[in-house]
Amino acid sequence: SSGCRCCCEPGEQKGCAARRAASGMKSTEGAGGIMAALGADPTVVSDETRAAIEQNAGVRLHEVDPEVLSFVVEASRKCGNDHFKRGEYQKAAESYSQAIAGRPDDFTLFGNRSAAYLALGRASDALLDASKAVLVSKSCGTPWAKGYYRLGCALERLERFDQATEAFSEGLALEPQNARLADKRDKCAGLAEDAKNARVREEGTARRDLVLKLREARRAEVQLQMQNQYKQAMQSPNFEMEDFDWRPTFFPSSRLRRRGERSSTDSSYVAAVAGYCRRLFDLESPRRDLGLLSQGGLLGAYEAALAAALKEQPGAHVLVLGSGSCVLGLMALRCGARRVTCAFRTPSLRRMASVAARENLEDPSRITLLESPVEECVVEDRADVVVTDWFDHTVLGLGVIPSLEAAASRLARPGAKVVPQRVAVRAAIAELRIAKVSGFDLSYLNAYRWHPGHDRCDLSRELAQGSETYRLASDSFVACEVDLQQRLDAFAGGSGAGVEEAGENGERPEWEAEERVEAVASEDCVANAVAFWMEIHFGGGGAPVTTWPGHPAALSQGWPSAGHLGQAVSYFDEVPLSAGDALEVSVFVGRDRLLFHLPGRASRPRHACVPAWHYDMLLDSSRNDAYEGAIRRCVESRRAFASAAKITALDVGAGSGLLSMLAARAGADAVVAVEVSQHMCDVGEECVVMNGFAHKVLFLNRDARRMDVSRKPDGTPPDMEDKADIMVYEVFDSGLIGEGALHLVAAARARLLKPNASIIPCAARVYCAPISIRVASAAGFDFGQLNRYSWRPDYVGVELESIPGDWEALADPVEVFSFDFYEHEANMAPAEKRIEFAIKKDGVVSAFAFWFDLQLDEEEWLSTSPYGQKGRTWQQAVQRVEEICVQAGSGLPVVARHDTYGISFDLDDSMVDRGDLSSGVPLWDPVWKVSYDRATE
Repeated sequence: SSGCRCCCEPGEQKGCAARRAASGMKSTEGAGGIMAALGADPTVVSDETRAAIEQNAGVRLHEVDPEVLSFVVEASRKCGNDHFKRGEYQKAAESYSQAIAGRPDDFTLFGNRSAAYLALGRASDALLDASKAVLVSKSCGTPWAKGYYRLGCALERLERFDQATEAFSEGLALEPQNARLADKRDKCAGLAEDAKNARVREEGTARRDLVLKLREARRAEVQLQMQNQYKQAMQSPNFEMEDFDWRPTFFPSSRLRRRGERSSTDSSYVAAVAGYCRRLFDLESPRRDLGLLSQGGLLGAYEAALAAALKEQPGAHVLVLGSGSCVLGLMALRCGARRVTCAFRTPSLRRMASVAARENLEDPSRITLLESPVEECVVEDRADVVVTDWFDHTVLGLGVIPSLEAAASRLARPGAKVVPQRVAVRAAIAELRIAKVSGFDLSYLNAYRWHPGHDRCDLSRELAQGSETYRLASDSFVACEVDLQQRLDAFAGGSGAGVEEAGENGERPEWEAEERVEAVASEDCVANAVAFWMEIHFGGGGAPVTTWPGHPAALSQGWPSAGHLGQAVSYFDEVPLSAGDALEVSVFVGRDRLLFHLPGRASRPRHACVPAWHYDMLLDSSRNDAYEGAIRRCVESRRAFASAAKITALDVGAGSGLLSMLAARAGADAVVAVEVSQHMCDVGEECVVMNGFAHKVLFLNRDARRMDVSRKPDGTPPDMEDKADIMVYEVFDSGLIGEGALHLVAAARARLLKPNASIIPCAARVYCAPISIRVASAAGFDFGQLNRYSWRPDYVGVELESIPGDWEALADPVEVFSFDFYEHEANMAPAEKRIEFAIKKDGVVSAFAFWFDLQLDEEEWLSTSPYGQKGRTWQQAVQRVEEICVQAGSGLPVVARHDTYGISFDLDDSMVDRGDLSSGVPLWDPVWKVSYDRATE
C-alpha cells in the first residue's frame, strides 16, 4: 500500500503533467470535456503503476479479500480526513490516493482529494479530481452536489469564473437550499462580470492605441505627399506643414462667457464673415417664411387674437414684426385695423411683402412697409397692438426680444398689447445615440454628434428610427417661460423698467435669468441631449400652439400646430442614468438665445462633427441589409469560382466604415477603405479598429479619382498593392449623381479594379414626374406670386412622402435615364433626352421631382420613390422651374439632361410656346436674383 501514491510514483508523474496541461485549456464542456481532452484518466493509478505495485507486493489486487480491501480503503479515508483536519494537506492527499487505488469508483474520495489539492495550491489537480467526482457520481445515477461545489472551487481558483458559476448553478439545481453553493455562485458571477469588463477595457485600450498610431501614420503620409508635390513644382508652401493638421477646437463651456470675451480674431475678418452670413440669411429668409402659410392652425390663432385685440381697441394701429408673406398685416386689416405698419428682418422679406400687398389690396398704401430695421425706425403715430412671428427652433434666435424692446421704446404706445402674449419652452432629456448597426458597435460615432448651438430636428422622425437608443428619457418639463407682454410693458416709452440694468461698462448681462430644473429619468438610459420645443400662448383661454405637433399632449388635445418651426436639441456629454435618477439642468435665458447646461459636469472639447444625415443613413436597416446581402452573395460567388484566390474589396466613400466591415465579415481577405474627408477617415478607422477588423481593413485618406496601383514618378509608393476584385460604394445624393458617383466609378474601373471586378451597385434608373408644389392661398389671401422666392438654380432634396398634402403629381412618372455602371466610358459622356409626359390632371407645374432605383446585384434593388416603402437615407430631388399651366389629356414635352455631375429638366421650347402656358409667376425675383449672383461670386 505504501507504493500506491500517484503523486510520487514515476508512472504517475506523466499523469500529473497531463493534469497541468489541462489547466491551460481555454475552455471545456464541463467535467466530461476535461477528461475527454486528456485521453487517459490521470486521477487514478495507471495500469503500469498497478502492475509494478502488484509485482513488488507479490500479490494481485483482485485476489485480495474484499473485506480486507474495504478495511484498508476506509482506514486510508479516515487517515486522510484526520490529516486534512490537522492541516496536513500533502499527507491527506496521499491517504486519499491510497483509498482511490483500492476503490476507483468512489466519487467522494475524488472530492476529498480535490479539496486537499486545492488547499495545497494545486488547482489544476483539484480540477481533475473534482471533474472525476462529478462524472462518477453521474454514472452511478446519484449526481453529487458537493462534487459540483468542489468543481466550482477549483475553477474559481483558476480564475475561470464563467465555468465556476455554471458548476455552482448545477449543484444548486440538485440542492436548491444549499446556501454555500448560492453564495459561491453569486460571488463567481460577479467576478466573471468583472473579469469580462477588465478584458474589454484592456482590449479597448490596445485598440485605441492602435487607432492613434494609425492616425499619426496617415497624417505623416499626407504631409509627405504634400512635400513631394511642392518639390515637383519647385515651390514652397506659405504655411508651416504642422499647421495643416490644425483643427478648430470648440469648448462647450465657452458659451457661458460674454461674447465680447470670446472674440479674439481680427475685427475686420469677423465683420467680413458676419456680413457674408447676413447676406446668406437675407437670401434664404423668403423661402423660409413661406412655411408659415401652410400652418392653418397657427394662422387661425393669430387672427383670433388680432380680432380680440381690435375688438377692445377698434380702429387701432397695428405694428407687425413679421413674415415677409405679409399675411399678418393683411389679417390685421381684415380684422378692422385702422393702419398697419410692418417691419422686417431683411430687405428680401420687405420686397416679398410688397409683392403680397400688391396682389391682395386695391390700395397697397394701407400697409406701411418700413425700409429700415426696427431698431432704427421712429414713427409719430405709435402702435396700439404689436404682433410678431419672429420665432424659430431656437426660440429667441431671430431676435424677437431686442426687436420688441426697440418697438416698445420707438414704435408702440404704453399699454400696447402684444400678440402672442408669452412663449413656454418645454423640454425633455433625450438619448439620441448610435449603438449596434448590422451587428457592429458604432457607438464611437457618438463622440462626433454635437452642435455649437441648437440643432434643428424633427423629433417625431428621430424617435421613429426604430432604435432603442433614440428616445425621450424623461417626462417633459417647462424649461422657461418668456413673457412677451411683460417685456413690451417694461420698455414702453423707453423706460426699460423691470429689466436688469447694464453694468459699469454699459454692457448688459449676457444672461438675464437662470432656471434650474431637475429632470427625472423615466428609464435606464445614456442621456446626451436636451430636446425642446415651444408652446405659444395667445391669451383668451384658447389652446396653445405647439411647435411639436407629434407630442402626445398636442395629439390628444388637438392643439394647433406651428410644425414648420421644428424642434431643437442641445447636446451634452453622455451621462448614464438609471430610472428615477435626477439630472440637474441649468437653463440660461438671454435676450437672443437660450442655453442648456449641466452644472458641475465637465464637457470635453470638440474638433469635428458628423452631419445628421449620416446617422439617418446608418439607421436605415433596409439599405444596410440590402448592401450586406449583395456583398455576401458577391464574395461567395467569387470564392466558389476561385477558391484559392485572395479577394480584395475596395470601399469608395467609406465614411464610418460600415460597408468595409460588411465586406470583411462576408469573407473578403482584404478591404481598402477610401475616404476623402480627413475627419470621416478618423471616425471610420476608429470604428473599424474597435470592432476588431484592423487586420483586414485599411483606411486611406484619399480622393479615389487620384489613386493608382503604380508607383508615382516621384517615387511615392502606390496607393494600393494590387487591383481590387470588388468595388463597394455609396456616394449617391438625392439626384443620384450629384456627389460624383459616375466619376468615381470611371476612375476606379480605369486604375483600381481588375477587368472582371464586381461593382456594387451595378446599375441605376432615374424616374421623373412633373409636380405642383407651391403656395396658392392661405387665410383667404392669394399668395401665388410669392412662389418666385422658392427657386434655386439646383435641385434640392425633399422628402415628399412626409408632406403628402403639399404636392401633387400631374402625370405618371417616366424613366428618363438608365446607367449601367460597368459601362463607365459611356456614362462619362453628357447626355440629353427628350420625353413627353401625359398630363392626367389640370394644374400648375412648378417643379420636376425625380428619384432613382438602385440595382445592387441581380437580386437586390433599392428605391427612393415617394410612392413606395423606402428608408431614410435619401430624399427625392425637386427642381423648380418656371410655372406653367397644364390641362388633363395634354402632353408636356420636356428635355432631360445630365452633365455627369447633375440631372436637370426644362420645357422643350422647340415643341411648345412657354408664354402661352405661363401662370404669370416669374421664375425668380430679379432683385433677389442679382443679390444671389453677387453672393455666389
